[in-house]
Amino acid sequence: MMITAMLPAHIKQVKALLDTCFGESAWTMESLRSQLDKADSHCTVAVEGDTVIGFLAFEQVLDEGSIVDVAVHPDYRRRGIAKALITSAVNSAEGLHTVFLEVRESNVPAVRLYESFGFERIGVRKGYYQKPKEDAVIMNLSISVCNTPNPR
Repeated sequence: MMITAMLPAHIKQVKALLDTCFGESAWTMESLRSQLDKADSHCTVAVEGDTVIGFLAFEQVLDEGSIVDVAVHPDYRRRGIAKALITSAVNSAEGLHTVFLEVRESNVPAVRLYESFGFERIGVRKGYYQKPKEDAVIMNLSISVCNTPNPR
């Protein structure tokens, strides 16, 4: 498995991955292209051979970052792929002091993963997710200048 920058050639596979993980309400092809073109966005993929098995979209404005989305194909979960994607994104960001994310309240495995990095719950966005309607837990990670995050 290799973590690499997402390229336009990956878009079809990423779209299929996101549909598998999140259903048809996930990203569109155009929104993925747009995310790749944004100056403050960094998209990475985990690939095994020629197959995309993971995806992460990360945005940074000044010293604040935001994990927009993380997805790992169900057949490849619990192998450290999400950890590798998150670590790569956070460690490659320059001047980063804080990272934010939202996660479905019911997605306990994801919440535990984020907590393993030191993310803390800081709030709730009521009704943030649709299909099904659900609250989002807002989490943040403070990063010291001397210490980059490593999962526990």
